[in-house]
Amino acid sequence: MFRIIVLLGMLSTLAACALPSPANLPAVVSEKTVRPDLRERISHRLLWLAPEEKWHYNCLFLKPLLELTYDEQRLALPSADLLFRAHFEEERLAYRSAGFLYRQAADQGIALAYVKLGNLLLDGKGTAANPQGGAKLVYQAALLDCAEGQHRYAELLTQGKGVATDLIAAWGWADLAKNQGYPDSEALQKKMQSVMAPAEVAWAQEQARTLSSQIKLFNHGPASKQLVECTTDRTRTPFITRMRACHAMGGTHHGDAIDFRSKPQW
Repeated sequence: MFRIIVLLGMLSTLAACALPSPANLPAVVSEKTVRPDLRERISHRLLWLAPEEKWHYNCLFLKPLLELTYDEQRLALPSADLLFRAHFEEERLAYRSAGFLYRQAADQGIALAYVKLGNLLLDGKGTAANPQGGAKLVYQAALLDCAEGQHRYAELLTQGKGVATDLIAAWGWADLAKNQGYPDSEALQKKMQSVMAPAEVAWAQEQARTLSSQIKLFNHGPASKQLVECTTDRTRTPFITRMRACHAMGGTHHGDAIDFRSKPQW
């Protein structure tokens, strides 16, 4: 009996030592002053795009991953997960599944998803071919200042695929992509110039400057980057995206800018 009492006393002492004293407890920090670091999780899902290039920014989250704010990380993580899954579905030729995932990422305003989904429609992969619908999706990505969308739309304009052939407009879109560092855009321009008259090239350069101003105005104002609830003709249930993406889809945004800190959802 004595041994049992001694043993219980020792266990009580150890338990007391294991508990931190109130003086040693860490201070409780307000959630509003802490930004959970989700960048590594987002980066991991985008390894198939590695290394990160400057032209990726507008096609994905508008800025380098290291500069994403808390709200932007909250939007970027599920989008990155969708892109990751869609890419590998496409790699294994599961085009219908890939298209479904790309459509969800597009609803979050990810311009690269518009390009990928547009290409599936253009080529009739996983669905009936729809050149006009595919070209429209690629055009929306180009409007969002995504270099891959701009380059791809320039290609469509040179081929007359889903859109009327227009080398003047194609040269301008390729110029925007080239200025963002997109590979192959300069080669595409030179290919067009080989069949264009000098006056046409001069006109294309003038049109490219006008187009550049319009794209900057649409994409880089403070309001364009706000996260808002949006509805479109296709999606009646409000979803969170950037205002610029909502407008590029022909959608309508509702209410004030989204602040995840004031509306904790996880």
